Amino acid sequence: MITTSRLMVTAMLLLVMPNKARACLSETPSIKEAARTVDIVFRGELVEHKGNAAVFRVDQQWKGNLASYVEVEWRDGSQGDCNGFWPKFLKVGNKLLVFARRGGDGIYRTRICLPVKFLASAEGDPGELGPGEPRRKNQDKTNRNP
Repeated sequence: MITTSRLMVTAMLLLVMPNKARACLSETPSIKEAARTVDIVFRGELVEHKGNAAVFRVDQQWKGNLASYVEVEWRDGSQGDCNGFWPKFLKVGNKLLVFARRGGDGIYRTRICLPVKFLASAEGDPGELGPGEPRRKNQDKTNRNP
């Protein structure tokens, strides 16, 4: 079901940038469908904003080869092209299920149309994905943007 806020954003985008807005008009894919189309899927806590990146401590991962921390481009999804996070997700301390693609430039990016979700805790698994893998405890390395 398309939410009221998504409809309002899409309607505004259709007026201003009709070609870009169409990308946000479709329904959010299921968790399982989204996992097939991205490069990384993880559960993590937003620990800081660093330049134009949101830095997450990875608690659990389902796709990708992630270090203990990963950076995902920090756009707030309001620039008319559906890239980035909805603003409500960008508070330090939020625990999220994150889906992102790695661009040709090596930067991980998400889209407001992907099923990024709040998680009440870093424990358990989000249904369709199964148990996942725990965070790598002995890795100091960070998957950082170039």
